[in-house]
Amino acid sequence: MAASAVGIITLFAVVLAGPLAWAVATYVQSRRKAADGAAEASASEGQVDGKETEREEMSGVAYTLSLLGYAIGLGNLWRFPYLVGKWGGGAFIIAYLVRLFVVAIPAYLMEMVMGQYTRKRTVGCFKMIHPRWDGLAYGQALILLLVMAYYNVLLAYAIIYIAGSLVDPLPWAADSKNYFNAEVLNGYDDYIDKGLGPVQWKLALALLVVWLIVFASLAFGKKILTKVTWVTVVGPIVMLVVLLFRSVTLAGAADGIKFYIGKFDGEVLGDLDMWASACSQILFSLSPGFGTAITMSSYTRPKENVFRTCMVVVVCNSAFSLAGGFAIFSIVGNITFRLNAAGGVLDEATGVMALTTVAEQASAGTGLAFIAIADGMRAFGSGANAMSVLFFSVLLTLGLDSTFCWAETFVCYVEDYCLVKGGTKPAHWKIAFMFTFDFGWRRLVVHVKLATLGNLRTPLGQDVVPSFFWRLGIHFTMPAGCLFLFFYIFSSDVAEPYGGYPGWLQGIGWFCLAALLAVTPLGFVRSLMSGTGSTLPPLEQEEAALAAALGIKSTLPPLGQNEECTI
Repeated sequence: MAASAVGIITLFAVVLAGPLAWAVATYVQSRRKAADGAAEASASEGQVDGKETEREEMSGVAYTLSLLGYAIGLGNLWRFPYLVGKWGGGAFIIAYLVRLFVVAIPAYLMEMVMGQYTRKRTVGCFKMIHPRWDGLAYGQALILLLVMAYYNVLLAYAIIYIAGSLVDPLPWAADSKNYFNAEVLNGYDDYIDKGLGPVQWKLALALLVVWLIVFASLAFGKKILTKVTWVTVVGPIVMLVVLLFRSVTLAGAADGIKFYIGKFDGEVLGDLDMWASACSQILFSLSPGFGTAITMSSYTRPKENVFRTCMVVVVCNSAFSLAGGFAIFSIVGNITFRLNAAGGVLDEATGVMALTTVAEQASAGTGLAFIAIADGMRAFGSGANAMSVLFFSVLLTLGLDSTFCWAETFVCYVEDYCLVKGGTKPAHWKIAFMFTFDFGWRRLVVHVKLATLGNLRTPLGQDVVPSFFWRLGIHFTMPAGCLFLFFYIFSSDVAEPYGGYPGWLQGIGWFCLAALLAVTPLGFVRSLMSGTGSTLPPLEQEEAALAAALGIKSTLPPLGQNEECTI
């Protein structure tokens, strides 16, 4: 094996793409500032539990980029195509879009508004709404730790494959499945009497690199993180466009695309497993319930139009998944074409070679990216190393965005705890029922209207329309969908242990779930014992302010205190 000059040059281009985009955008912004004679404020004041603390403030572009990076993650390009292949093509996409509108978007908007309204991170936000919910906030902090513990391992896989892409021929060219299972995972055929097994040093070093990247991006505050997001948001988009245009020209790509958008297995629409998969996919992608949208929104400008930002993020997130599917299924179609041209695959039942289908290759499970697609890189011929660097760099940067936001959110949990207990802020380096009962739909509508009143694009304020859709989603379909997903997956895992793992590993998983469920009631107990209540300002006060503002700026009638707010 020898170093691949094409792969190395491509990697340098990938690394430089984001900073270049940031530099251009910064130059344009500075020219605009000079022309307008305006200076951007660098910080604003906020409070945590009544104590003043200097708060960094994010510009509208930085806020949108951060949320885009948070939403568009590894699952968009890795898990989404696998689920489409598993659940009958277009039928899954319909279920995904339904769950997007009736569950994920209402939950996402709710968190964004609460963060901007309270100007507090998750713990402070929940306590301000009502102290009974602070246990839920700390439960979300525990979720972040558990998710990052395994999510970053996936990013470590991508780093190993990027390193392998710099070698010619590709180290997995002979047998991609064996390379992933043996060289990357050092996996076992079964888990009987195996224990934890030895440390896989290649994977351990790659995981260390991931955590060092996270540390370097978060250690110096949000200004540095904003610059990093130009790399991790713009980079994947550019790389995906290149990958997409090159993939659709491969032999057999049309068959893959036909399966992706042309196949529709209507029977699976009656399968609850499919609906649970669609719901979990979009919820994990947008990730409401982690506290990150609340935290990020608490740093945006008070006059930022979070309703519009929410729509931009959810549309771009789903568009990235759908566009990425064309690239992935083009490659899967080519894999199927090459296998059939070579005589097919071995049928284990009959012991003879048989032709394979796109559906069979697309249902390769979690190994779709690291086995099937990795093997498909060979189809690019002399450009195999370059395209391999592009693909696995996309996976890495998509994942880094999400883990940056999760880690930043967890840092905020620690900062808030230190502020409450010690009164000082440490150096930066060293969901539906709550809304329905204590925050309220009417407060959301009034806040969005007040926050955007007088903006250039919304001089009369942003209307949350259609009102009936948002109220139905927030009060019914979103909590109902989440409860359905929880109890259905819970019962499924009880009936059939996940992944065939041994009992002691299953026990660790159940213990983590029990810990998460146990944290939330603690806030209720402490609230009852202390007798404290919500510190949100009276809704009538904000309605009066909105009515006065509308009376001056428009001929719209003011809102009465007892009117139903259906703006």
